[in-house]
Amino acid sequence: MHMQLSGAPATLEDLTAAYADAHALYDALRARDRVTWDATGRCWLVTGHEATRRILADARFISDPTVVAPPARRPARRSFLSDAVQRQVIFTDGPRQEAVRRAVLVELARRQEALAGPLLEVARVLAERGRARGELDLLGDFAIPFSMEAISRIMGLPEVDEEEMARLERWSTTFANITSGYLQVDVTEVVQLGDYFRAQVAARGGTPSDDLIGAFLRDGGLDDEEDVVIQCMMAFAAGRVTTQKALGSGIPLLLPSWGEWRRQIAENPGSGRRLAEEILRVVTPTRYVARYAAEDLRLDGEDGREGPSIRRGDRVVLFLEAANHDPSVFADPHALEAARRPNPHLAFGSGSHRCPGASIARVEVQVAVQALLETLAQLRPHPHAAPAWEPNPNLGGYASYRCLCA
Repeated sequence: MHMQLSGAPATLEDLTAAYADAHALYDALRARDRVTWDATGRCWLVTGHEATRRILADARFISDPTVVAPPARRPARRSFLSDAVQRQVIFTDGPRQEAVRRAVLVELARRQEALAGPLLEVARVLAERGRARGELDLLGDFAIPFSMEAISRIMGLPEVDEEEMARLERWSTTFANITSGYLQVDVTEVVQLGDYFRAQVAARGGTPSDDLIGAFLRDGGLDDEEDVVIQCMMAFAAGRVTTQKALGSGIPLLLPSWGEWRRQIAENPGSGRRLAEEILRVVTPTRYVARYAAEDLRLDGEDGREGPSIRRGDRVVLFLEAANHDPSVFADPHALEAARRPNPHLAFGSGSHRCPGASIARVEVQVAVQALLETLAQLRPHPHAAPAWEPNPNLGGYASYRCLCA
């Protein structure tokens, strides 16, 4: 899918409809202005790297839309579904959000080095299974089970059978979809995911365990056990889906030059870290995020000129994917260049809401790609199976990408 602009600038609807390849639209919007008003969607569209970075770091732009929303005529009816979405710290600002973020950062920093080896072995086992079959679905046979195993180890979840694993994968995908704004899902699966984590939290009996759930109980500054459950749901879904998309949509970029990538990794294993960074830049697992202006303000232009006036309550949609392909920052931005330095991509956001799981996500992508390149001498698209796409325009990537391998 490759859309071209006619005379009118692209709208939010255009950009979401073209999610499989929106770069022509991004480029045309960026050429007009890096911050553009979309009169149809009633929001600002941001496609420039510097503008995106500055807005993410600006405390005048907040994540919680309820702070600037007009007062409701009557209180909204509370439900677990609405709480599960609204009480996630990604939609809150201030001390509570910072306490949860700090708890995640400390826990993952503490465990990152110890997790790298076991996760590399998990990836090798999955790659070897594909080599033995001669066929590998990059999603169903690799990215999904790898991401599920990784986040389960981080959170301290018990081993489950394949049927239970498939349910957890489906429930967490549904929750990630709703969180990202895609609502064409079975909402009962969010309740089921909540029931699962409620049981996991209860099993600890109030005693913090040596895992991410324990970190939430011990250091998260959360209000009650239900709050812990919701943050566990968030961490599980976001941590898993980010890795799944980075791998599922990133590995196909390596296929045309598979042998050359194998040679580079064999000669310089340290290059795997830079390759992982570049995959994250090019793929950008979350395409866009929204912020809301907490006050009337003027956004200065990147060249020092006066920028647009933004009103309190205005929604600002930041296209991280477009920022990561901004030619003013990244030479030949649509090319995958493992040696790219510097690489100031915004795949994990920036500012106070920068993804606290960024460090471990980097490790996961690096070891997974390393295992595939070391294990599989050949990996190429299956000639008789076209890739399938996820429908969510924000988190959407490949749903299936079958390959032949040896």
